[in-house]
Amino acid sequence: MKHMAAYLMLVIGGNASPTADDVSKALSAVGVEADSESLDKLISELDGKDLSEVLASGEALMAKFGGGGGGGGGGGGGG
Repeated sequence: MKHMAAYLMLVIGGNASPTADDVSKALSAVGVEADSESLDKLISELDGKDLSEVLASGEALMAKFGGGGGGGGGGGGGG
């Protein structure tokens, strides 16, 4: 998750296609160590893909989980 968060922040900051080195530097700037194996996997999976499309497809998958619940119960009457 930390790798994806850093990747997204770099994209929002104007880097359209962050590299593994970019993400590692961003993480180390805040004292977080990158896991090179996980980071390389993320970068390879995103390589050549439009981030907007990737996020949209993820949103569609999340919609299948449904949502909400019944909410909280009513408060007891004080008397």
